[in-house]
Amino acid sequence: MTGRRNVARVCATATGVGASCALGVVTLAALPSMAGVAVLLGATVVIVVLAAGRWEVPATRVLTAAREPRPEELAVLGPAVRLLTVAGLLGSPVEVLILGHHEGVWVRAAGRRTVLVSRGMVGAAAPGGLPAQESAALLAHAIGRLRLGQTRFEVALEVALLPWRTVRAVAAGVGRVMGRLPLVRLAWRLRVVTGVVAVFQGVTVGPLLPGVAAGLVVALSYPLPWWEIRADQQAEADADNLVVAAGFGTALAGFLAREHQTPHTAARIHRLTAATAAGQQLALVC
Repeated sequence: MTGRRNVARVCATATGVGASCALGVVTLAALPSMAGVAVLLGATVVIVVLAAGRWEVPATRVLTAAREPRPEELAVLGPAVRLLTVAGLLGSPVEVLILGHHEGVWVRAAGRRTVLVSRGMVGAAAPGGLPAQESAALLAHAIGRLRLGQTRFEVALEVALLPWRTVRAVAAGVGRVMGRLPLVRLAWRLRVVTGVVAVFQGVTVGPLLPGVAAGLVVALSYPLPWWEIRADQQAEADADNLVVAAGFGTALAGFLAREHQTPHTAARIHRLTAATAAGQQLALVC
């Protein structure tokens, strides 16, 4: 199981980085030589520094438009933080950043020590709202990802993946606008033909790099979404196990039960409750 998890994560990361490199090469080739070298060296230095764990918080703030929590927001999260302290999940420092433009109730991990909390989560955790146990469970899941090292190089990867993310965002925007047109939907389904033609033209007529890059982007558009979803679900399951071990499995299952139900959510609730019950039975036996 661990091997399959690592394969999915490596495939999801490597393919995105490969596509970004290909797109970056094409872009730099269009710039004046010295400008291209300067951009390449600058990007390399930033990525290496971020991979070493430096500049994590400021880089995360820039990439996500997050901000430092206000005193009243820290006070709202205080009861959940105290529960996490008792559970031993705050043995090392954790930086909390607030995403003020997100109304949904969720928490995310970033890098080695950063936890992103949505404004909706802070509002829900106010007195009379989300129970402290459930708030602690959501925070515990994000901290679990940090402890497991799942997001260790995430900030550096996000910078490295900017070219690929940009292309995908533009493609998604165009798709939302034009996706209802029958010819556009047909062209997307037959995009492999476009990729083959681009590669063939690049090899036979030139220029080579743009044709190969276009073919690579088309080829990666097929397996990459599945790899990304698979890797995220596997990482989520590992973090859920840590939440259960910390004693917040029932609280997390209770929060999820009130959310919009999907087959994945139902399976996750079952996994949390089953693991919690198994742990309780083991405790009774011991």
